[in-house]
Amino acid sequence: MLWYPTLSKHGFRSIIGDTDQASTGKWLVSIQVPDIGQLWEEIEDAAVEGKLLAVKKSTQLLKKQIGHDLVCVYCSSSDEATVAETLAILREIGIDGDLRYKSDLATFKWRDEYLYSSNDFEGPQLKPF
Repeated sequence: MLWYPTLSKHGFRSIIGDTDQASTGKWLVSIQVPDIGQLWEEIEDAAVEGKLLAVKKSTQLLKKQIGHDLVCVYCSSSDEATVAETLAILREIGIDGDLRYKSDLATFKWRDEYLYSSNDFEGPQLKPF
């Protein structure tokens, strides 16, 4: 098993649409050892409170394979507004650094492509959330 069960107050289920934007997706939050405890608690609390749609974290097996913990923070769709709103919540709870976003369609089709980077939504050249 590579992932612990998905935590969701909203009964989340992935949707694979015809396009990346019509599909659900997730921000991939890489957490270096030994920080998983504190950051995971913040993410988990936000999910339990309903601020985040759904989250899951890597198991020890996946951690050994990739060298760090990984958390998926899901969005109900992959349109820019929904993705930006979830990123804003992650920033509010203390998740920093460059994050990548992948649609569930890309995951389903085994594509190693990211739809967005957190840099797409931050910086002086882009509108604030």
